[in-house]
Amino acid sequence: MKTAVVAISTGCLDYLDINQEHLYILRCKIILEGKSYEDYVDIDAKTFYERIKADKNIIPTSSMPSIGEVQTLFEALESKNYENVIILTISSALSGTFQTIQMAAKQFEGTLKIHLFDTKNAAISEGFLTLHTLELLKQDKSVDDIIQVLQKLSLSRKQYFMVDSLRLLVKNGRLSGASGFLGSVLKIKPILEVNDEGKIVPFEKVRTQKKALENMVNHVLQDLETINDFVITYNTSDNLEGYEYVKSRIEAVYPNVKSYAAPITPVIGCHTGHGTVGIAYFNMDSLKD
Repeated sequence: MKTAVVAISTGCLDYLDINQEHLYILRCKIILEGKSYEDYVDIDAKTFYERIKADKNIIPTSSMPSIGEVQTLFEALESKNYENVIILTISSALSGTFQTIQMAAKQFEGTLKIHLFDTKNAAISEGFLTLHTLELLKQDKSVDDIIQVLQKLSLSRKQYFMVDSLRLLVKNGRLSGASGFLGSVLKIKPILEVNDEGKIVPFEKVRTQKKALENMVNHVLQDLETINDFVITYNTSDNLEGYEYVKSRIEAVYPNVKSYAAPITPVIGCHTGHGTVGIAYFNMDSLKD
């Protein structure tokens, strides 16, 4: 059966050199100073971070694809003779995109079979799950089998990131359980994590960026000691020095590790701000159970 795969632009796949025939991307929007921009198409990561660094008074916001845009995509896929579509969204705890697509699917009157999956991830970690889905399709795996794999993988990862400032995460309401952090927002470089529910939660308070990055890598390396097969993802919002430090330390221990790296696309950067560095790992051993 002919199957399409739909990613959300939050998965940062635009920044990878991939050419997948059956991959489609639904785009979120960024609102900057009253003007709307389509993620990556109208404004990419480099331009976005230059703008918000130049003017610290800018408070960017984001919006999800509309029901109409989603239904238009469904119609286009059906016209291309797709029988199934697997849609992988950013964590439903971080965005209403999952719920919007769910509503669009309920209202769709065509014959296309719609399979919606909440990755409980964000940024390139979300994107990795999309890429893995495409690989499984090439292996002629059934949709049901693919969904089972995704369910295991989405909960077999740890995702950490260091933010330069909590300002936008707090302003846009994307940080859960932050009460213990807020008294010292300006004095710390916190390590955050995306938990098993797909929420961004505080993980550790650290005073300096150097120490935060060091601790973040140490946590990952400690975890990896008990895992045989894993995939690493890296991302950053314009903090190349921090990104290179994290990546070099992991690769010093695991020089042949399979990994994916991408800038944090603007629709995510609306909330993380610039200066963020993220690292995650997926425990591929979980698929062998």
